[in-house]
Amino acid sequence: MVPENDVFTPRPPGENDAKEPTSELDWGEHDHWPDDAMPTQVVEGEIRKGKVVAIQDDGVVVDIQTKYEGIIPIVEFPDSSELPQIDEEIEVAVVKVDEERDTIRLSKKRADFIRVWNELEKAAAEGGVVNGTVTERVKGGLRVDVGVPGFVPASHVAVRNPRVLDRFVGHTLRLKVLEADRAANKVILSHRQVIEEERERRRQETLSRLQEGMVCEGKVRNITNYGAFVDLGGVDGLLHVSEMAWGHIQHPSEVVNVGDIIRVVVLKIEDGGNRISLGRRQILPDPWKTAAEKLKVGQTVKARITRVVRTGAFAAVEGVDVEGFIPRDEMVLGHTAKPENVVKQHQEVEAQVLDLDPKARKLRLSMAAVEEQARRRELQQFAGGREESTQTLGERFPELFKEMRGPQAEDEETARESADEQPAEKSSTQDATDSQAASQDGNQESDQ
Repeated sequence: MVPENDVFTPRPPGENDAKEPTSELDWGEHDHWPDDAMPTQVVEGEIRKGKVVAIQDDGVVVDIQTKYEGIIPIVEFPDSSELPQIDEEIEVAVVKVDEERDTIRLSKKRADFIRVWNELEKAAAEGGVVNGTVTERVKGGLRVDVGVPGFVPASHVAVRNPRVLDRFVGHTLRLKVLEADRAANKVILSHRQVIEEERERRRQETLSRLQEGMVCEGKVRNITNYGAFVDLGGVDGLLHVSEMAWGHIQHPSEVVNVGDIIRVVVLKIEDGGNRISLGRRQILPDPWKTAAEKLKVGQTVKARITRVVRTGAFAAVEGVDVEGFIPRDEMVLGHTAKPENVVKQHQEVEAQVLDLDPKARKLRLSMAAVEEQARRRELQQFAGGREESTQTLGERFPELFKEMRGPQAEDEETARESADEQPAEKSSTQDATDSQAASQDGNQESDQ
């Protein structure tokens, strides 16, 4: 229904009649475009986004919301795999506006080039990081592709040995832009600074959560004669050789290797986190508890000499994984000798447990006590054998003894028998003589 106050009057033909535009060329300077299709002016060298509308033999047609269509020459896509897809949005650079042909010449490569340089200059000013692919090893460093050719000096590759730079070829690195000079087409980058900044960031994060007594995991980064350096996440801690195990360790490589992931306990954090002491034996089973259960004073054990010192020798006891000390006066029975003249490193010995103090983690051993026990056993065996039998072999085997000695043995036996009879005869004769003398003495006394 039309309101009563409104009067509909047909417009005469031709009055205020405007021709509807049929193409972009029909739009006049003062005509009005729909809001979503308003054409814009372009300037040569400008970077714009556009949508691919067609792929022709001579180029790729791109709609950049202007009066004219933009065309990228097909020569910019030598490989068909590089061609964009229909309706794909891409960045292009305005190369030339051709008013006579109603076209705009575009370039994707130039757009990429300008965009890359803009990003590089921004990264250089703000300390940003870009990705680059190493293309070749050159004198003094690495050549990289960051959209434009760039160079990484050898001192900025984050390796100590410049002779191993070849292994980076073909790899993608995160790089800090040190210098970006578009006029000179010069880009200098650093991989080392990225690594150092990331390590420092992780170091601060790690230090903020580390506490003494905490158990954590780390990666063995380096091994020295006195211990191993463990990376806890941007910060290194020292695991001293004395803290690697309960027993004595000659070299850290006996326990850990470079690259191993190990569990450690934080013992001390000093100098603002620059010195961190780590331990490993604290989280291992305590062998002294086992030693207290298995070893008793007076017990004889087998041990392996681990160290020889001036005052004695240390020995690892078999089966309990603890070390005992053998004083020099307990090495040889009866006298004191120089330890190096008695035992050698890695030598297997037997020793007796003299003292055991698990709380103090002390174990004293004696080789002399074992020697003394052995001598006592020999004496007991010898003495026991003499008590059991005092009979000689000749007495136990008389016939065999005669045969072995021959006729001489018979003559000796006959002589021995004769000698045995003579005392008896002498005794009888002596008795008669003694009786006769007594009679004579009696007669003499009667006469008187």
